[in-house]
Amino acid sequence: GVGISVHGHFRVATEKTLFAMPETAIGLFPDVGGGYFLPRLSGKIGYYLALTGFRLKGRDVLKAGIATHFVESEKLPALEKDLIALKSPSTENIADLLNSYHVK
Repeated sequence: GVGISVHGHFRVATEKTLFAMPETAIGLFPDVGGGYFLPRLSGKIGYYLALTGFRLKGRDVLKAGIATHFVESEKLPALEKDLIALKSPSTENIADLLNSYHVK
């Protein structure tokens, strides 16, 4: 899932998010999507995740640059409702809406 979804324009994490590349924990290499984005993360975090299979939780997914927004899970139903209600779902409108729910 991560190898495909990480290439999306918007990636929302919550306090319940768990990011993992479990194949690396058993000695395999990341899938093709992971092999592309992991070395492009800032610093060496992507290399660390690829080599160790370490799991990131919640806000750490945002801090690592994998998620673009952090929203409390209890607010997801309201966010979904507001996204569906957008009359003009442009990139800018979606970004503005996500920013309004984003917890720093």
